[in-house]
Amino acid sequence: MKIAVLAYDGFTDIDLFLPWDFLWRVKVPYAAGYTGPWEPMICADKESITSYSGVQIRVAGTLADVVAADGVFIVSGDGSRAKLADPTYMAELRLDPERQRIAAIDSGVLILAKLGLLDGKTATTYSTVFPELEAMGVTPERRPLVVHDSIATGGGCLAGLELTSWLVESLIGKEAAEAVAASFDRTI
Repeated sequence: MKIAVLAYDGFTDIDLFLPWDFLWRVKVPYAAGYTGPWEPMICADKESITSYSGVQIRVAGTLADVVAADGVFIVSGDGSRAKLADPTYMAELRLDPERQRIAAIDSGVLILAKLGLLDGKTATTYSTVFPELEAMGVTPERRPLVVHDSIATGGGCLAGLELTSWLVESLIGKEAAEAVAASFDRTI
């Protein structure tokens, strides 16, 4: 199973690295009946990207890998606005909710709205992004997670756990998602 984490220059560090870590914690044997490989990869439209804080990383996949993936997690960051304004980039993101599970957090949700994937749906995002989402015709909800069939949106950086758990559960099962969540000790 191929999982694409879509990022771009100006991404928010926690919105990439938190779900990335969660996705690597998936232990495929926890998924009853699932025997295939679990292959998360960071994807972008160029070979390396830099976060808003200056962290530079090399990526493993392209936009074509995002389109071909079984699951997609779109990160946030100030760089999302540049991608929204790039018609070539947006045209290459031919996401398919009939075939894919698609998750987006904070300003990454705007990409889903621009693609028309949130038409007639509600969504959540970071509270300062609500006006932009509303301007795109999507009604925001003040909740950490909003799910409509094969599309989920997360609001607030720490919603990454719930959003990633939803993605894992919808792709390979509840046991795997619970194992990911249990891998973090929430006690002090």
